[in-house]
Amino acid sequence: MSFRSGMSEYDGKAWDALIESEQPAERSLLPAVVRDRLQRTGEVAKRRIDSIPGSEQFQGLLMKALGGFTDLGSRAARASVRSGAVVKAFQKRGHAVQTIDDIRALPLSEMDKVKPRLDIAYITASTLQGAAAGLAVSGGELLGVASGGAPGAGVVIGAMAADAAAVLVASQRAVAHVAAYYGYDLTRPEEQMFALGVLNLGTSSEVTKTAAYLELNKLVQGLARKHTWDQLRQNVVTKVVEQVYAQLGMRLTQRKLGQAVPVVGVLIGAGLNAKTISRVVDDAEHAYRKRHLQEKYGIVDNVPQPTVTAERDDTIPIVDILDAEIVEAEPDVSP
Repeated sequence: MSFRSGMSEYDGKAWDALIESEQPAERSLLPAVVRDRLQRTGEVAKRRIDSIPGSEQFQGLLMKALGGFTDLGSRAARASVRSGAVVKAFQKRGHAVQTIDDIRALPLSEMDKVKPRLDIAYITASTLQGAAAGLAVSGGELLGVASGGAPGAGVVIGAMAADAAAVLVASQRAVAHVAAYYGYDLTRPEEQMFALGVLNLGTSSEVTKTAAYLELNKLVQGLARKHTWDQLRQNVVTKVVEQVYAQLGMRLTQRKLGQAVPVVGVLIGAGLNAKTISRVVDDAEHAYRKRHLQEKYGIVDNVPQPTVTAERDDTIPIVDILDAEIVEAEPDVSP
């Protein structure tokens, strides 16, 4: 079914490109052997964590440390996006906008013209952070974990948690920055939920990216229907963010266990951070451009869906988590 009817030429071409890029065969052309290798890489990373004596304690401490870093950091990341500067950028191009919300009424072509490249600064900062964490973790401290040494474990947990948190906070700020140029304000609770979906997409592996697209579209549908999400309480938002961040943090940590290799770990840490941020920015642009067109042309439902070619694996069910927290927060009216 085509949704091109009524679209401008620019929007129609953009829509076709967005939908096409979501199809696994068109997006990656990954042979089955490559997909299997990527799948095994994730399994090996998990085994490496599980093989560490006291791994349950290791993971628990890591998640606790990560939560401490990201709670304040995620709020600071959203607040640090200068909405006034974004609005001014559109005003300089002759657009009569006063707020971020006003931008949403503009044509996609104008949004694309005004939005600058946002990945370079984020990639640079995250690369340096990854190199530092790689140096800390690969300097022999992991041996302390393997032998049960508490000081070594503390250093590794702290380095990994700080690095994962830094990547997540930088990613969230990058998402907020991209969102602003398409008219979406991440200081709003419902927009924070969509941003989590974007982070899930941007940090997913190639074998689970299709499922992440499907999860993101469920969020779009919920927002478009006004669901109960437009009246989200801050305590619900906080709990959802904590749960999703914990899963995202463990995903990034498992991916970066290569940092435990001396010297090479520094390069791996820096490279993976740069790659993660780059993908998050690209996927954020994809997500917000698509969402703009969906809302503009009223095509939230029955959107062409990519074919799932892999198990859900570590795809995070954000909608389910959110709905569960909303139910949990409802007052008990039973006698």
